[in-house]
Amino acid sequence: MKKLKTVVLPVARMAMPLLAVFALMACEEEKSEPLPDLPPIEIPKDVPGLYSGSLPCDDCTSRMVRMTLGEDSSVEAIQLVLKDTMETDSLKGTYSITDSTIKVTLAGDKGHWNFKRAKFGNLQYMTAAGTVYEDKDGMKSELIRIFKVKPKTIAKDTAKDAAKDTANVTANDSVAADTVKKEEQPKE
Repeated sequence: MKKLKTVVLPVARMAMPLLAVFALMACEEEKSEPLPDLPPIEIPKDVPGLYSGSLPCDDCTSRMVRMTLGEDSSVEAIQLVLKDTMETDSLKGTYSITDSTIKVTLAGDKGHWNFKRAKFGNLQYMTAAGTVYEDKDGMKSELIRIFKVKPKTIAKDTAKDAAKDTANVTANDSVAADTVKKEEQPKE
């Protein structure tokens, strides 16, 4: 037994570093394939818009929210919370869509809201368990869609449209100036 230990231990001490080097070399040869290009996520055209309604609130009397979902996945919301006093909070963030669920993530660690798309484009608030929230009377917490967001136009289509707008502004300014002059004239 003693002879076995004297022979095996020196061999094991030399073999261990060699095995470690071989293991590192084997890992180095692995090549990962590049990730495939994913198609861009398209937001359904009927999601962007202005929504208004109430959300559940454990420590307050009422919590009203007016939220605008933009075409660029942006969120702007105004939240009114009624406790002993009324508190107003302006919130910004982003939203993402998966199947019929809309997840709103608010900036500044203000949390997130999950909604399920319902009839007529309305949004129903969802619990952490993924079910539609219902209060003790069985009423669902729902944000009602007020209107769709119109696409923003950044530039005029033609120089002719820009010139027409300038002419209209000039004409309106001269009418306003004439009105002021008539009012300033003393009556006889």
